[in-house]
Amino acid sequence: MRQVPVLVVGGSLTGLSAALFLTAHGVPVTVVERRPAVLAHPRLRGLLPRTMELYRQAGLEPDILAVCPPGVSAGHLPSVHAPTLADAYELLGDAGRGDAESDGDGDGDGDGNGNGNEEALSPCAFVPIGQHELEGLLVERLRERDCELCFGTEASGLVQDEHGVTVLLHRPDGTAETVRARWLVAADGASGAVRRRLGIAVHGPGTLFRMATTHVEADLAPALRGRPVGMAYLDRPAPGTTLGPLDASGRHWFFATALPPDAPVAEEDLLDRLRVATGLPDLRARLLPQGPDLPPVMAFPVGARVAERFAEGRVLLAGDAAHLMPPTGSLGGHTGVEDAHNLAWKLAAVLHGSADPALLGTYDAERRPVAERNAREAQLRARARWRLPGHDGDARLTDMDRLLYGGVYRSSAVPGASPPPAQGPLDQPPVPAPLDQPPGTKPVDRPPPAQNPVDQLPVPAPLDPRTLGGVPGTRAPHVPVSQDGAAPVSTLDLYGTRLVVLVGPDGDTWASAADRAAKALGVPVEVYHLDTDLSAPHGLGARGALLVRPDGYVAWRSADGPAPAEDADAVVAAVLAAVLGRPPVGSS
Repeated sequence: MRQVPVLVVGGSLTGLSAALFLTAHGVPVTVVERRPAVLAHPRLRGLLPRTMELYRQAGLEPDILAVCPPGVSAGHLPSVHAPTLADAYELLGDAGRGDAESDGDGDGDGDGNGNGNEEALSPCAFVPIGQHELEGLLVERLRERDCELCFGTEASGLVQDEHGVTVLLHRPDGTAETVRARWLVAADGASGAVRRRLGIAVHGPGTLFRMATTHVEADLAPALRGRPVGMAYLDRPAPGTTLGPLDASGRHWFFATALPPDAPVAEEDLLDRLRVATGLPDLRARLLPQGPDLPPVMAFPVGARVAERFAEGRVLLAGDAAHLMPPTGSLGGHTGVEDAHNLAWKLAAVLHGSADPALLGTYDAERRPVAERNAREAQLRARARWRLPGHDGDARLTDMDRLLYGGVYRSSAVPGASPPPAQGPLDQPPVPAPLDQPPGTKPVDRPPPAQNPVDQLPVPAPLDPRTLGGVPGTRAPHVPVSQDGAAPVSTLDLYGTRLVVLVGPDGDTWASAADRAAKALGVPVEVYHLDTDLSAPHGLGARGALLVRPDGYVAWRSADGPAPAEDADAVVAAVLAAVLGRPPVGSS
């Protein structure tokens, strides 16, 4: 039986991203994907600035920008609502920005761009790239790293115990192999088998409708009549219909439309629906294949639901396997990639022996509230964009900057966090309605892996990222840094594979304490001294210090030096141990 550190089931956006982040931490990974290759269908249509930050951290940003330079993008064109593409438009949101939301799919994840203020908040910008292009880049990079990619391979027979997970892999040549993994990441999509095999139920508003989507080659200029469109939400042939350009040629589009529950997904039927949606009854169009031996049309449910827990023993759910949300709002793929990023540094720390396995309990504590919030937001955006029954426009939508940069983690891996403020009625998540269970059945209530009470604290609503300034539990701020006349970089570039301690210009006491605590714990920690201009945006005085996790989230902060009776060494050692789920230094 072959042994592997991490087995990732699912080789789409989330699974490939998890492998990228894990290999960046020096963890060998095996990825299995039932499809024979990356889908040619675009699905995702652009990367949010925050998502780009994560790929920048893993070294993929240059490759992405080489394929899709920023600045020339359908994502910067307006989103509109209309009966058909040929009718008069109603502009949605910022007419100069657009939403660049994806059409999504049942196993992939949709994305879009931020709200146009990314220059002040991030070193990255929205980048227009199709999911097939991005996944191709991920595959290329992973083949250069310590990653085994197994396309055309299905996983079955999952059995786990306290030491690992055993899985049977069915190869494309008909052979089978048993693999033993220390940890398994389930990224096999909303229709994947791993979550169901584990008996993890889901809850949420449920399914809005069934959607079919395809990649179209057609000349839609007669319907556009020179009007720019980044995303068109259309009433015909049914609410839930969307058209958007895939490139600057004006001839390649994605088309998605709602279907009746039992309607067939036939190519000619989709072409007829396209003619109705465009208002061009004589339109000549061609549906392009998704990949080798694959049909050009996909069908999947559009809805919102979240798993009751993101972990079961040594199996961890990520992406659509953990949460399904409508493609509107640009939140599905972003949430999945952030899942993978959060999970990767924790798995790596455990596998490298720096952290106790208890650290992995904070994955559910931190990411499940984000998924609940983003699923609700995506559902609201779907109703607003498609003018579905019960919508009230954009009145209840959370500002995108808050969603991307203002989230707050509350877990034992954030020992410096203050108790969250009391939540008002608008901040309280609705009582989930159980799905996938017989009526009247009570959901199975199983505790998450972590039993630390801190990991059960309520999470505050997203905050204004311009006012955070290094608050523990939030993303560390982006501050541009210029060096020797070179182009500015970002303080975010300090983070990635290690814990980082930032100290003010007179913070030598904290810096020395961090060095000694790191040696005592046997943990790699990097220490950087900031000048006054860089300290202030992080909420640090001249003698202050701040600890940032490898994922770029602030774990602890002291605005000033140690108090007169405070032992800096003991404080830092306790903080580092808490972040890593380890007992304090000197405890038995």
